[in-house]
Amino acid sequence: MKYSSLELEKYLHETQEYITELSEDLGHPKEQQRVMIIWRAVMRAIRDRIQMSESLDLISPLPMILKGIYTMGWKYHETPPYDYTTMEEMKSRVKTLQEQYGETEFSWNKSTEEIISIVLDSLERYFSEGQMDHIRTQLPEEVEEVLV
Repeated sequence: MKYSSLELEKYLHETQEYITELSEDLGHPKEQQRVMIIWRAVMRAIRDRIQMSESLDLISPLPMILKGIYTMGWKYHETPPYDYTTMEEMKSRVKTLQEQYGETEFSWNKSTEEIISIVLDSLERYFSEGQMDHIRTQLPEEVEEVLV
């Protein structure tokens, strides 16, 4: 499939706009590369915990570039590869992924729990309230309660 330069510019603009807003929400408007790393870590932690069909619903309305980042290296599994049941386990998974993607020494001035919540809240621009609620119910109850 070929994309015109106009389409590619549109995809880039949509992603840049989203990351700019998320950077501001996280309190680091000039750290967009780091924000992309934390977004990727949070989203992959979720991706690895929910059913594949739910992941497809999750990425459906996202800008094309974010869909690509979300799906990089994704492998089919009958059941999700991680079955964490607590917020501590989810935070640990996010931190592991964050380090894996090269982010080890940046002070966010927010807890990992807050960062996860802000990232998920930032997706609300693409989803209806019902869709976000449905995604949250796919996460462990302890996580879901924190993210409401």
